[in-house]
Amino acid sequence: MFGYLTRSVDMFDFKLQSVLNYRKLAEEKLMLVFADTKRRLSCEKETLKKFRRKSADLISRLKKMGERQMCAADASIYISYINYMREEENRQEEIVCKVEKELEEKRVELVGASRKRRILEIFKENKLKEYRLSLIAREQKDLDEAGILRA
Repeated sequence: MFGYLTRSVDMFDFKLQSVLNYRKLAEEKLMLVFADTKRRLSCEKETLKKFRRKSADLISRLKKMGERQMCAADASIYISYINYMREEENRQEEIVCKVEKELEEKRVELVGASRKRRILEIFKENKLKEYRLSLIAREQKDLDEAGILRA
């Protein structure tokens, strides 16, 4: 009996298999895009950390230099560079925010694609169950008929 069912599963034809395959492929592509965006966000955050460390280091150096005598031109150069680094830091924060929003959009798209694929998979499983039940009913009918003929 079980061999009959196993062979019949191979004969099961899901009418929406091509749609399911397409949705799986679309989901895999979205996973790759999501992973790429996540990596990009990580890199952008690392760059932001570097800017913050550099700014903190420059401020620390300026404080140490202020303890001893220094010319106004040197102080002005340091202050200008610190301001430049802060502007870069602000730009980098904007980039990080933009990539975070993009990542959230990709996550929402991925969740939607996963749901669509899962719905089709559940539909396929239900159709397969119906198919198996019809096979079992047909096999039972065949066995009943064979029993009647023998009797």
